[in-house]
Amino acid sequence: MALKGWRERVKRLSVPRARLMDNDLVERTRAGDLRSYEELVHRYERLVGRVIYPYAGSDAAVEDLVQETFLRAYDRLSTFNPEYRFKTWLLAIANNLGIDTLRRRREVIEFNPELHAPLTRGPEAVAVEADRARSVRDSVLALPETYSVPLVLRYAEGLTYAEIAEVIGITIPALKSRLFRARNMLAGKLEEKGETG
Repeated sequence: MALKGWRERVKRLSVPRARLMDNDLVERTRAGDLRSYEELVHRYERLVGRVIYPYAGSDAAVEDLVQETFLRAYDRLSTFNPEYRFKTWLLAIANNLGIDTLRRRREVIEFNPELHAPLTRGPEAVAVEADRARSVRDSVLALPETYSVPLVLRYAEGLTYAEIAEVIGITIPALKSRLFRARNMLAGKLEEKGETG
């Protein structure tokens, strides 16, 4: 009987971390398995970077803020409620850190179109889209973070309304209203530049 229990424990431990669910990795991290937390960092560092970017202003600042997000999340892991998704909880920490950073720093925010562009495009498509990307970048830059962050989360990252609302800390109807306004503001700016359609 004891041998069977031991075999089950070894079997559970031998499952590759990459195949485990987020909450299993959180549980293992809480139990002292730092490699499980490394797997969570690996899964979400790029996404956290995209959430942080509108607040950061430079690639170097993004790296620092991503690292700070994961340090804060690790320190607060005991407060994580497994009834919720780890990803959403983590992005809320990233968003709050971004807002704090922005409060401390009020200069113009950079927008990197490569970071927000699709990963696979042919050279012709890149050349054709360069001017449009520049206009979109400038237009997104001109939007307040209140509007640019939800746009990035919804359209670049594909998060659901519920996830974005939780990350930003507003209701779903308020988020829909904010996204509607953000799209209209962006469309207006692009129209002014002659970038319609």
